[in-house]
Amino acid sequence: MTFKKIVLTTTLFASTAGMSLSASASPSAEVTLQGVITSTTCDVTINGGKSILNVGVFKPADFVANKMLGAVKMPVTLTNCKADETGDLIIQGLTSVANNDQNIFVSNDAEKVGFMIAQDDGKTIVKNGQRIGLDAKEDGVTEYVFTVGMASAAANPEPNAYSAPILISYIVN
Repeated sequence: MTFKKIVLTTTLFASTAGMSLSASASPSAEVTLQGVITSTTCDVTINGGKSILNVGVFKPADFVANKMLGAVKMPVTLTNCKADETGDLIIQGLTSVANNDQNIFVSNDAEKVGFMIAQDDGKTIVKNGQRIGLDAKEDGVTEYVFTVGMASAAANPEPNAYSAPILISYIVN
């Protein structure tokens, strides 16, 4: 999935989610705006172009608060770079307000269950907006592999199906 498709998909999902939230009356509301400015010439592909990454099925008793459960690889590939580039991968998305570390990605910030993303070492957990250095090569393929698992801000979470939209960008100054 190219960077443009990812941005469009994320925008569409956010618009749909925003419409459902606007149905409840309130004297005020808050929204998070996100945008990306980059000088990259590379195309970004996540998960081989597939829009869904299934991280597995778990039992509530398997969860330990604020720890990643499961380990599914999520490759990010940079291709068609017009020149060698030095930049950073950045992951953006909603994180649970129940998790002060801002590293449990959720579809609604009031949720306690979502997903953690680890750097290529499989252990270092990525925070929302954190930069991860990556050098891309001209006319080559550069790959960085994240590890994704489920997580909960509390032990023994409610059984349910969960998802979380994220945006991965390659930022070149």
